[in-house]
Amino acid sequence: MKEEIDAYLLKELHRELSDIEQYDVDPRIRLVYAKALELYWTLSRLLGLGRLHDGRWRAPDAAKAQALRTRLQGAIPPPAAHNRLLIDMTATHRFRGHTGVQRVVREIARACVESGEALPVYLEAGRLYGHFQHDNLPDAVELQSGDTLLLLDSGWGFVEEYPSLLSAAHTAGAQVVGCLYDLIPLRYPAATALKNSAPFRPWFEKVLLQCDAIVCISQSVARDLVDYVREQGLATPANMRIGWWPLGADFSAGPQEAPSKAVERIASAPGPFFMSVGTLEPRKAYPIALDAFERLWAEGCETRYVIVGRPGWNTRALQRRIRQHSEYGRRLFWLDNASDADLSHLYPRARGLIFPSFVEGFGMPLIEAAHHGARVIASDIPVFREVGGDGAVYFDVLDAQALAERVREALFEVREMKAPTVTTWRQSAARLVSMVRGDHYQIDAVELAKVLEPPNEVTDRRVASTAGSAYLPAD
Repeated sequence: MKEEIDAYLLKELHRELSDIEQYDVDPRIRLVYAKALELYWTLSRLLGLGRLHDGRWRAPDAAKAQALRTRLQGAIPPPAAHNRLLIDMTATHRFRGHTGVQRVVREIARACVESGEALPVYLEAGRLYGHFQHDNLPDAVELQSGDTLLLLDSGWGFVEEYPSLLSAAHTAGAQVVGCLYDLIPLRYPAATALKNSAPFRPWFEKVLLQCDAIVCISQSVARDLVDYVREQGLATPANMRIGWWPLGADFSAGPQEAPSKAVERIASAPGPFFMSVGTLEPRKAYPIALDAFERLWAEGCETRYVIVGRPGWNTRALQRRIRQHSEYGRRLFWLDNASDADLSHLYPRARGLIFPSFVEGFGMPLIEAAHHGARVIASDIPVFREVGGDGAVYFDVLDAQALAERVREALFEVREMKAPTVTTWRQSAARLVSMVRGDHYQIDAVELAKVLEPPNEVTDRRVASTAGSAYLPAD
């Protein structure tokens, strides 16, 4: 399958290059621009400003770092005096992100500090500080024997700050647990922006693989981690353990605002529509979905396709294809700045969710769509099978014809969708804390040593047998 995915990425890259080449730019201007870019890269490195383009992020000064702390109100229990669980959320603290990894970090950190199970911290000049401000919470945090430091955030943007932190933690007698969201930058570097993929390898090898344990956001990611370490012949600590836990989702509060007028028009128009949710980026395989709907429209099918996602890296040709499409605004729509209220309005009214990605770490839209009673039509990759189970319909990866057939079936299928029992963020945090504190990793050090031996049928079955009930709440 990897060969087909690589071929797909190469084709999309060719489309991107062709899109750039179509601009009628004087060759002399092209030359001047190229030379100016070379000069910028050279001078920025000489001036110590390589972080502007090499994937490393700039840390705020100490005063600004303090100002970025979040004030909590109400009853917050004080953290434990000993055997503390410290959750690193440095990237989220510094850059205030609210999507992707940062969404997970924020939800887990908030649930843990409110329950008193953990103390969220950030790294500044080699020292740890409490992210949340409250009378019961400390400002500065010193590592001590018995602590566990959980690297929950996306620290690869400033990987050079972490080896010394790991060394200090181990010297103090603390354990360090890393978190892996996916291996996409290593498996498919062409599917990620260079500023993200370039620092990820040193983060993976110099930080994650030096931890005492690694937690993953799905069993599929955990298995991919084991496979990758074995394939590459990478060394791990003798006591390394690997586990996974389910991410959460909270829908009870509902949207606090009305959907946009554009969304209301789409949802109320006659005829069924399907939707896809996620940033426009290569791994989402939106061109495959577009190919499928173009086949259906050519047959006279009046179904509509709604893309909900911000523009992402290396998708200029795709964006042009969407906006200049003959069906744009009639049967094809792109909402590049949709709110949570927009999504909550669209999901229950859609005929189904289309999820054509060729690789993911989890797949939150599957959970969201199922919660709202929408069908799910997803590419047949392990993590989607893990998250979607029997409730979703699958099609062969990167196969537009197969996707078109699934859409056609969904148009005529009468199917009662049952809302699943969804793991909340509090339950997700509790599962994670239980695994880390109780050392309840699905793959312990002895088991990992066995499965890192050359692959064979027995070890493959052994890893698979460690799976539990993934996304239902714990009993």
